[in-house]
Amino acid sequence: MAMIEMRLDGVMYDVLKRPIVILRHEDRILPILVGNAEAFAIANGIEKVEMPRPMTHDLITFILKGFQTNLQSVQVYKLEGGTFYAYLILTQETDGTGDLSIIKIDCRPSDAIAIAVRMSSPIFVEEEVLNVAGQDSMPQEDSGSEEEEEGEGDFLE
Repeated sequence: MAMIEMRLDGVMYDVLKRPIVILRHEDRILPILVGNAEAFAIANGIEKVEMPRPMTHDLITFILKGFQTNLQSVQVYKLEGGTFYAYLILTQETDGTGDLSIIKIDCRPSDAIAIAVRMSSPIFVEEEVLNVAGQDSMPQEDSGSEEEEEGEGDFLE
């Protein structure tokens, strides 16, 4: 199977007021239930909110940059028992010759997405995961009605 690049549409609440990250590829979405703290971190990353002191995902980003390590991508590679699994794919120059070392780190998707947002890194989902857990969605289009758009989702801000 192939990895499909997704776009982070945002964080919203479901009917039970649980935060959900929405990843989109064309007319398909992948909703991922996340914790409140992770939703807050992702929303702050999207909005580029600067906290007075670094939060955990900011700290991780600073450490990676400090060691000249790039977050090449996030890969959501598996769904098992209702739990999504992801990797951080990191690259780092190893010896000054331009050769890159690739490091794959297991990570919760919510943490991976929070870091990816801060490092402007792409997010990929395994095609099989999208086939199993993805949902059809109306393509995004400009309806021209601000009233309709305001009530379409309770996005975290």
